[in-house]
Amino acid sequence: MAPRNTYKQRPAQAVPGHERQLVGHRVLRPLEGWLAELHRLPAHGNRSLFADHLLVAHLVAFLSPALKSLRRIEEVFNHAAARKRFGLPPMPKSTLSDAQAIFDPALLDPIIAGLRCRVPTLPHEPQLDALLKMLVAVDGSFFTLAPRVAWALYNKPHADTALPAGSTRRKKNTKCKGNIRTDVHFNVIAGVPEQAIVTDGRTPEYQTLMDHLLPDRFYVLDRAYHCYQMMADIIAAGSDFLVRLRKDMQFETVEDHALSGADRLAGILRVQTVRATGWRGCHALNTTPLKLVSIGLPDGTQMRLLTNRVDLDAELVGLVYRYRWQVELFFRWLKCLVNFRHFFSESPQGVALQIGAAVIGTLLIALIIQDRPSSYDWAMMTHVMNGLIPLDEETFRIMAARRAERARAAAWQKAYRARQKTAR
Repeated sequence: MAPRNTYKQRPAQAVPGHERQLVGHRVLRPLEGWLAELHRLPAHGNRSLFADHLLVAHLVAFLSPALKSLRRIEEVFNHAAARKRFGLPPMPKSTLSDAQAIFDPALLDPIIAGLRCRVPTLPHEPQLDALLKMLVAVDGSFFTLAPRVAWALYNKPHADTALPAGSTRRKKNTKCKGNIRTDVHFNVIAGVPEQAIVTDGRTPEYQTLMDHLLPDRFYVLDRAYHCYQMMADIIAAGSDFLVRLRKDMQFETVEDHALSGADRLAGILRVQTVRATGWRGCHALNTTPLKLVSIGLPDGTQMRLLTNRVDLDAELVGLVYRYRWQVELFFRWLKCLVNFRHFFSESPQGVALQIGAAVIGTLLIALIIQDRPSSYDWAMMTHVMNGLIPLDEETFRIMAARRAERARAAAWQKAYRARQKTAR
């Protein structure tokens, strides 16, 4: 995938029988067919590092906390035993760097979609079945890059700072940092991501969603998604939405609905059928009826939730929005829990490759354990990847016991909060 180095080294050739060895490695076995397709992609004749090699190296790094740089990856695969185990050639740091810059991240899209289809649906609240569509929480989060990454330096300098009275010279704070934004579509019921779109942060989040809409989805969105046209596009795509409104978004009331006892217990203050007003709202949504639910918050403020599903109960609307927090937990998974605190590349392609490999690694864990992965599952899989423990029934039993323990703790917390709320 990158020009071969001219200095002397062991021939960068695939280890004989590497296909059989890779298939025999149970962690990467679900990727067998896709890796073979990546290896067959047309490449320059002077290249010895192919797309499948690059993806496997990133997955090994994802499940190996010590591999935090290209130099460390190079050192590991300088050893013949590591190359034999994963069917990889030597991977010099410079070659890896060049390869990441020309890798097409779109090649990972069918792998992510294929793995997602194989992840089972997990037990969930029976009320969510009334949605009739796949519940997807969408949000974006920023990841910091080094200030020298020019393509990510979109931040404007901070506003002029105040100066002492009588001063005529203006003082500016020109401190800047590099940022990229990753917009994730998270499947709430399966507990795994569906899409991860990397942008430089200039494109609004609602525009990125409009460019990647899919049918038969129920999108749960935060206040950053405040576009009338986005709502109309979601409906036109055959999907539904639930979005938290900003204070400046107003609608015309068509009907006020009476509140039930369950609604009042859930903190619901008002339920209305509304329609859009203003030129932009009327142009996008016309006379489409929408349901507006106002919920009281502990700090005394209100949260307004808008959905096109006027048939849903207000209590269910509030329940669905609480599931949006699952995508925030996934960002925490990426930033804090797994090996994802440092980017190996400063190119857009390399950054997207590393994020795509992290998503594939998460899907692999979910597929192997047949459950929503946790930090404990990731830790156990790192031991499997490094050969400390085998991937056998004993390993599965240990991981299942830990998940059951965490589920019991979560159920206790939920019951405790319900009792506290009833007492008030």
